Parts: sequence; C-alpha cells; structure tokens
Amino acid sequence: MISGLVVSSMDRRIAALLALSVLFLTALTLLFPADSPAIDFDQVVAAAFDQAIGEVQISESDISSLTISEQELLPVFPEVEGSNLEKREFRLPADFEGEANLVFIAFRRPQQIEVETWLPFAKELVESHQGLRFYQLPTISIRGGMARYFINEGMRRGIPEQKAREVTITLYLEKEPFLQALDIPDEDSIHILLVGKEGRIHWRAEGSMTESSAAGLERAVARRLEVASRQASYELADFSLGAPGGFE
Repeated sequence: MISGLVVSSMDRRIAALLALSVLFLTALTLLFPADSPAIDFDQVVAAAFDQAIGEVQISESDISSLTISEQELLPVFPEVEGSNLEKREFRLPADFEGEANLVFIAFRRPQQIEVETWLPFAKELVESHQGLRFYQLPTISIRGGMARYFINEGMRRGIPEQKAREVTITLYLEKEPFLQALDIPDEDSIHILLVGKEGRIHWRAEGSMTESSAAGLERAVARRLEVASRQASYELADFSLGAPGGFE
C-alpha cells in the first residue's frame, strides 16, 4: 500500500504559498501598527488564505496528471439509482463496472446527435483498454410509473442492439441537486465524465467530440488505468507480505 506520509506536489505548493502569506502578514504587521485604521487585519488574513488556496485549484486540463493523493480532492459522482433498457437496476457510481467509466449524460432527445459524435471513438477505446467501460445516462425529471413505462419502451424500440440497451441507464431524478453535484450549469448540451471505480471524476468535457477533447480523453483514460493497475499491484504485494508463509 502507498504510505499516507507521501507528500504530493500539491501539498508542497500549498505549504509554500501559506508560508509566503505568513511572511506577507508579518511584514504588514511591522509596517502598520495594529491600531491603524487603514488596515483590517482580519480581512488581510482571509484574503491571503483565499489567495493561497486559489493558486492550487485543480483545473480540468490538470486532472489526468494528478498524483494519487491529489486525486482524493476530485469531485465524486453523486449516488443515484436507475435501470438500463434491459430492466437491470443500477446504483451509481457503485455499479459502474470499469476501473474507468466513460459516462455520457444527456438531457434531451436531440442531444443524442452529440452523443453519436463520441460513440465510435468510445468503442475503440473500450476495445483497446480492458478496464474501460462506457455508459449513456439519459437524465429525466421524476415521472410517474406510466410515463416511465412509455418513455422506456420508446427508447427500447429505438435502440435495437442489446449491448447498447445494456449500457443505457435512464435516470429519473430531481435534476437540480444532481446538476449541482456535478457542477453542470445547464442542460444545453451533453456532458462527458470519466469516473473511476472509486466514484471520483477524473476528466470531463461538454458537447460534441473535437480533436482536442478526444486527445484529452485518451490521455486521461491511459493515466487512470495506469494508476489503477499500480494500485492493484501495491495491494497484491501488501497482501502477499501479510499472508501466512509470506515474507516477514
């Protein structure tokens, strides 16, 4: 197992920035008496701390290269329930089956056109990466049982291929908390997420596939599966060392 004492590059950046903030505050204290009306020291402290933290916020372009400890800061896919078009029930993200899971979230039927721009490339990635799976999540506001039946039956008739029905999981839910949890501002286009087995979101994009977004996804998938493989090796080695008859 990886030791919890390993210091990540982000930890070092935070420590350095906070140290600089302390030096800055010390200089202000020497230059301006504590009773000076020109300086509100509580505001200075708050501003310095916000600046330090703001400097190390994770941008989307950095996600694929984060260390394992930095990945613990990534957002988590919210817990939701749904059924695929073969009537199998899922509790997500726990029931995502891959080490890395490519998730297409759509809100309106015409947005399937955007999803289709990704599917050939997604299928190629799944074929070339054993630990990758992909899912389509049509996301619909809560409906009664009869309405759900007609919607689901309509989608089943529209998707004749069984494998495609198996990876299409319809979510009937309250959209606002779901969108907030995923930091999705509106429903104007599809959103594409790469979700790890642990439920954390390691990469994201929006709308139709572009050359740039495809390249970013390919890098993120390779990185995620590389890290997952390394973690599995550490766990196997740790188990072997602790097993009866193993190394002391």
